[in-house]
This record gives sequence, C-alpha cells and structure tokens, in this order.
Amino acid sequence: MISCYVTGALPRSSELIKMTRVYERGKISKKELEESFEKSTETVIEAQVSAGLSYITDGMLKWQDLLRPFTENLKGITVGSLRRWFNNNTFYRKPVIKDYVKREKDVVVNVTHLAKLPKNLPWKAILPAPYTFVSLSENQYYKDKAEFMFKFAEVINEEIKGLAEAGFSYIQLSDPALIYEQSKPKSIKDKLALVNDALEIAVKGTTTKTCLQTFFGDFSKILPEALDFPVDHLGIDLYETDFEELKEYSFEKGVALGLVDSRSSLVEEVDELVAVAKEIIESTYRSNTGEVFICPNCDLDFLPWEKAEEKMKVLSTATKRLREEFS
Repeated sequence: MISCYVTGALPRSSELIKMTRVYERGKISKKELEESFEKSTETVIEAQVSAGLSYITDGMLKWQDLLRPFTENLKGITVGSLRRWFNNNTFYRKPVIKDYVKREKDVVVNVTHLAKLPKNLPWKAILPAPYTFVSLSENQYYKDKAEFMFKFAEVINEEIKGLAEAGFSYIQLSDPALIYEQSKPKSIKDKLALVNDALEIAVKGTTTKTCLQTFFGDFSKILPEALDFPVDHLGIDLYETDFEELKEYSFEKGVALGLVDSRSSLVEEVDELVAVAKEIIESTYRSNTGEVFICPNCDLDFLPWEKAEEKMKVLSTATKRLREEFS
C-alpha cells in the first residue's frame, strides 16, 4: 500500500501570526486568540483532507517547538534558554531536568484540537522520540543519558496509549538528533543499541502503528541496525541521505520517504517525485513491497502556508500516480 501524510507541524497562516502578535501586546483577549487558532486549525485540516492525505493531523499550530508541550507539562522539567533547532534559522526552548520526571496528565491530547479532526479518516500524532528529547535536554538529575532516556521512553509509552484511547491510529516518533549527530564508528553501535532498548519501552503494549521519522541527516549511517528497531515504519530524509548507500540494504518493514523538501519553497515536479520514489521502492524491497508513505522530509512549517499547501497537493498527486504504477 502506498499512502501519504505530513511529518510535522504545519505553518501558521499570516493571519494567525498577526493575531498572536496582537495578543502578546494585549490588544485582544485569550478567547479571541483561541478562536483564531481554531479557525486556522480547521483550515489546515481541510487542506489535508482536500489533498487526499491518508492520515490527518491537527497541524500542531499550538506547538512552539517539538519538545515544548512535554517541557511545560511534565513534572521535574523546567523551560530553559533558547537554542538553535539544528542547522535551521528556528529555535526551541531547552528542557532542563531538575527532578524525577513524571507524567500526571495527557500531554499531546491537551494541545490538540480533537473536536476538529475528521471522524471518517484516521488520525496521526507526532511526538519527540526518546533519543532526541534527551539529547536536546540539560540533565541535572539522572545519573546518565541512558537512565533519563529509558525514563522518558516510559512517558512516551503512556502518551501513545493515551492517544490510542483518544482515537489516534498512527504515531510518529520524530528523531532528528539520531542521525544529525556525527557519532564515532566505535560508539555508533552502542548508541543504536540504547535507542533500540528505549524504543522497546516506548512501544511496549501498544497497538497503534508507529514510525521512527528521522531528518536533517543521512539515514544510511544507522543501517543495518535501524532495520531491527521495534517500529512499523522508518522515516528517511532523502535530501540528506546517500541514496546509493541506502540501496545496499533490503527492507522488510515500511518506509516513509521524505521526497518533498520542507526547507525549500521550490515546489517539486510530480513526474520527478514518481520516478525517484519508484527507483527507491524497487531497490529497497527485493521481494514483497512493504507499506510506503510519500511525505515531506521534515516539518512544513519552515515554509509559508501557501507553499506548504501546494506541496501537500503535489505529494498526494505523486502518491496516486505511484499506486497506479504498482497496481
């Protein structure tokens, strides 16, 4: 099966950006701001539905960054200083671990417009993977990175179960730090073994489909170990990955192919996307083709809303063409 979806936050419209700034200056009420968020959420959901995406998100418009809902809602963590979001001209607030981390309530559900999501289509939620959250945090409590990562994996496990109860059927664990970092060859295997163990904890006892979505780095650097990760799908940033190295491996689990560039305003040609996707699918699946998603390589919120909307239409059109090719 070939499907499509977005892999992160969608951009706020110019009108919503204006309203947030007006609110910060005390010119409108919190209720008016919330109404603006609801209206914008309806717009981004309708754009996904109209484009024909296979799983729908609420656009994550309330998320200041991938980590912030957890930083602000978990016990034992405080909001730290601004840090650059990898090699992009955007920033996040560094989580500072002050005490034993504890989840006392749903995190993602409470920042999601559940009532706006369509009842007749499956929903997708996006969470920070344990390795990335820990790597981007300042640990002042746990004895080492591994102990904290396993604890955060327990939090993610609780979140996934809560999201399933709320109606979500697909969970993406975003893990840019896993491949952005340049690990030494001697330490990479140990790191990937810890990541595997943390993911085992994160998905234990869950029933939803899961994807480990990587971006900002070369996915081939974590092969072949990543092929054994306990997730259903592996997400690949194809603008950063060495395609020739990727073709050396045979996949059995599904893949999410980041073929639409979220960091460029240039809108891709459908014919080109179809040709590249077809080559990748045929080279990575030597026997039976697994579940394949065509998607952006990372969050579309690096772009203006109008460009993001165009790119969603392109990836949907490419997906339909690929279904015909492989039927």
